[in-house]
Amino acid sequence: MKPNYLFNENNEFVIENYDKAKTFASFLPGIAGIDGIPMWAFYVNRGQVMGSFGVKDRDGTIMEFFPAHTMYQNIERKGFRTFIKHKGRIHEIFSSVSADKYARSLVIEKNRVRVVEENHTLGLRITVAYFTMPGESYAAMVRKVTVESLDGQDREIEILDGLPQLLPVGATNATYQEMSNLMKSWYEVYNAENRIAYYKVRASTADTVEVSEFEEGNFYLSFSTESNGLLPAIYDIDLVFGYNTALSRPDGWDCSIEELTLRKQIAQNKVSGGFTALRTVAGKKPFTLWSVIGHISGIHRANALKKDFCPEFILRKEREATELVEALVADTYTKTAVGMFDKYIDQCYLDNILRGGYPLIFGAGEKSHVYHVYSRKHGDLEREYNFFSLEPSLYSQGNGNFRDVCQNRRNDVLIKPQVGDFNVRHFMNLIQADGYNPLSVKGCTFTLKKEDWGELETLLETHRREVYRLVTGKFTPGRLIGFIVENGTTLNISKEAFLERVLEKSVQNFEAEFGEGYWSDHWTYNMDLVETYLAIYPDKRESFLFDDKGYCFYKSPAFVLPRADKYVAADGKVRQYGAVMAEKSGQGSQEACWLRTKQGRGEIYYTNLFVKLLSLALVKFVSLDPEGMGIEIEAGKPGWNDALNGLSGLFGSSLCETAELIRAIDFIIKSSEKYTKKVCLPEEIGGLLRTAEDLLTRNLSRELSDFEYWDLAATAREKYRDGIRNGISGQELVFSTGEVLEIFGKFRRKLQRGLEKALSYGAGIYPTYFTYNAAKYEIAEGRKNPVNGHSNVIISKFECRPLPLFLEGPARIMKTMEDKEAALELYNSIRSSEIFDSGLDMYKTSVSLEDSSPEIGRLRAFTPGWLEREAIFLHMEYKYLYAVLQAGLYEQFFNDARTMLVPFMKPEVYGRSTLENSSFIASSANPDEAVHGRGFVARMSGSTAEMLSMWFLMMAGRDIFTFEEGELSFELKPVLPDWMFDGQGKVSFRFLGNISVNYINPLKKNTYGEDCVRPAKYVLYYKDGSTRETAGKTITGRLAGDIRDGRIAGLDVSLQ
Repeated sequence: MKPNYLFNENNEFVIENYDKAKTFASFLPGIAGIDGIPMWAFYVNRGQVMGSFGVKDRDGTIMEFFPAHTMYQNIERKGFRTFIKHKGRIHEIFSSVSADKYARSLVIEKNRVRVVEENHTLGLRITVAYFTMPGESYAAMVRKVTVESLDGQDREIEILDGLPQLLPVGATNATYQEMSNLMKSWYEVYNAENRIAYYKVRASTADTVEVSEFEEGNFYLSFSTESNGLLPAIYDIDLVFGYNTALSRPDGWDCSIEELTLRKQIAQNKVSGGFTALRTVAGKKPFTLWSVIGHISGIHRANALKKDFCPEFILRKEREATELVEALVADTYTKTAVGMFDKYIDQCYLDNILRGGYPLIFGAGEKSHVYHVYSRKHGDLEREYNFFSLEPSLYSQGNGNFRDVCQNRRNDVLIKPQVGDFNVRHFMNLIQADGYNPLSVKGCTFTLKKEDWGELETLLETHRREVYRLVTGKFTPGRLIGFIVENGTTLNISKEAFLERVLEKSVQNFEAEFGEGYWSDHWTYNMDLVETYLAIYPDKRESFLFDDKGYCFYKSPAFVLPRADKYVAADGKVRQYGAVMAEKSGQGSQEACWLRTKQGRGEIYYTNLFVKLLSLALVKFVSLDPEGMGIEIEAGKPGWNDALNGLSGLFGSSLCETAELIRAIDFIIKSSEKYTKKVCLPEEIGGLLRTAEDLLTRNLSRELSDFEYWDLAATAREKYRDGIRNGISGQELVFSTGEVLEIFGKFRRKLQRGLEKALSYGAGIYPTYFTYNAAKYEIAEGRKNPVNGHSNVIISKFECRPLPLFLEGPARIMKTMEDKEAALELYNSIRSSEIFDSGLDMYKTSVSLEDSSPEIGRLRAFTPGWLEREAIFLHMEYKYLYAVLQAGLYEQFFNDARTMLVPFMKPEVYGRSTLENSSFIASSANPDEAVHGRGFVARMSGSTAEMLSMWFLMMAGRDIFTFEEGELSFELKPVLPDWMFDGQGKVSFRFLGNISVNYINPLKKNTYGEDCVRPAKYVLYYKDGSTRETAGKTITGRLAGDIRDGRIAGLDVSLQ
């Protein structure tokens, strides 16, 4: 029985004989709606597939969490089990050791997964489906088991179905796995008499003086199409398995169902499970058993649910779960001749939401607030190294790493224009004056101004004092609505309207934490946010840059040490270790997390976006390496490629950040050319700018060598950082945009020289990373690194050693290239290099690293073709493909897309749904040929952001809105090949999240290249029912504004 991969009539991914197929792990999205509590749920293609689920994080696990490879081994015993007794013989359904004749399949949907066994020995079809409960104030997993006859004949059967272990609240996954024998001393099951088994520990398990009790608990209940109420729960698994501790057979089931359910159960001092036993007749009419396993705040609330649980309720919830995610992905509706591509875009958008969040807009105009829901720090069975977190609340939001959240919000404003400049303000405010940023981006909170409470108080009939305390502190929409729901607060308006009124009067707080270090690349994603905002609002560029003085500088409780402290001798080698040191004082309140005047004792310093961009670019510019090529990796953490964790110690630098610095500087130059403005800089930043200009002038004139310039510039950077460590003076230096233009023009020339030098090292392909060897140095007597105690050294000469070629550098540089021929030359060089995997027609992260030092990082120790070492990292390959598309290399892009975009891959090779991304694909460099082309680590990566950027450029084009001579213009510039148009020459997509665009291409030609078609006529369908028709490729003035401002429902675009 070989596996077979296919898509059914609903374009759902199906694996026939899934339990014989390549193993993979995935997950349900964990979205319960703004009015629901989410549950995380991970599944694999073995057993009955649902592998682990719970609330919040691994400490809230209900079904034990294992890493993927262990889950594959354990799921058949420790996962869900279904036993059917017919004519005295017990059959285990979905068992790999079953002697029955059967056919099995796995069907994957966006928010539901199901498995089917057609058991020909029994003559039955058994279908098990899973989805998470939407729209309720508790979190739950719903399991639906349907049994029907294959031949229409009635069969009397007994069913024993459930889960052999169900962990109580208060038992963390780690303590259970390490000390389960001890932990069970606290365990107890309550409330079974009400047919809702309730699992919790009797008291806290920590060995501390403070002992607490738990009200919240996990629960198990079940009912069927025939039960007319809830069924009794079997929680004592000894009744099921008896002395068979291997759980291989239900040896305890040696009697009738009726007798089994009457046997005495022990509720204490055991690891309990949750089973349901019943008798039924399986015939033409399907029989269904539902089990609901969840988490709730108290037994009284669990018992209040009894009246809800019936077939009608749960079928409605099943529909809601499907409709919920379909409503979300409607924002990126796509219809081409390639149905798999269309569904793939849906899935990319959904998975992008899971990392970046889905923006809700509260209010309108200047009083509006943007609030992202459904995001979480990613982690799953294949990413067991990440301690994921999914906030168990209404309006659920989550924490994430700066890079992950920032890049996955890149396309927000392209899909939801109402987001405006929110993401720019959020992430630019988190940039520090030293050029770094906190690692952890937490969900936003709000604080109501106390003076505005009066008019809101009148909207409450009860709980006024409690709500006042809640909203005048830091609150979230979920906490406020949750309080109202939990406490039955009476309002004289709807709770949603009350929330809107409160938020209208509240201040939004950006919350973050330093985390564990400073990565060198995080700042680079901010320019994406700036550019996408201006792609929609080019007419607001001036006010966007100069008028909004609501920008400030985050301040982390850690600082980068100067070279005198971090250049050390360690084990006979000269290295850069112990680069970051924590401040002695704690981080304190949120107010203390922002840069203040009077050396930290004054007010928070506010400025505009132009100053923030200028200061960031300046600090990065004075962080160039000794050869003026890459930006130094000088703060202990690498860039995007986390597995190059040793580069900082090797005095590493990265050309990736240089490419992004060029983008930022080019933007500053163009803005300085366009506007005549005063630029008020904090005197510390202004002083560094003057010093950098003076040193650079001397370097460009050859008065200073590159090394001398580097040494003096680094010294100026260190002096600047020391001067702002506690705060700034508050005094400002005034520059004109003309002065900025002149200075940044010099910066640009220095960077161009560095690029040319780098290209000579790479022989036609830009190197991505450089390391430096200390060729001359001396021990600094009496000085030791304050972090690790190593003796300090003074280095007087470096030797540059580029690493082997990586894809990341060219991917970032290509998108800055305005010369199409130069971009094509670079493209051809990469495709001719070892970066290109000719066996798979894909791009690897790098060429062979076999000759590289193990000190560069853990990727050197990885197997070639695996993880970051010479594998196809989908995010980086997609980043490169997006750069190829941006460079105008359309033929090359679509040629690559046919083998490199996931929906065009062969699922039998990829090994999982080709609607879902994976983190990496094992390349031909891997010694195990069986894994070549196979995807690993499911879905949540930056690849979704890159794909959505490609999708938008393909469907709409670049510079769709322009603003010249005071007039807004709109022009669609799709980049679509002829094979994407259907038989009627039509492609449709959802534009700006709410406009249905139909391209009509009767000639079925490409929209690019020679002999192509372009927009020649637009028909605008207004939401009020009126229509307007306009000829030509461009729409100007009021009509362009109508499109952007959401007055249009549809656009028909004739291509000629």
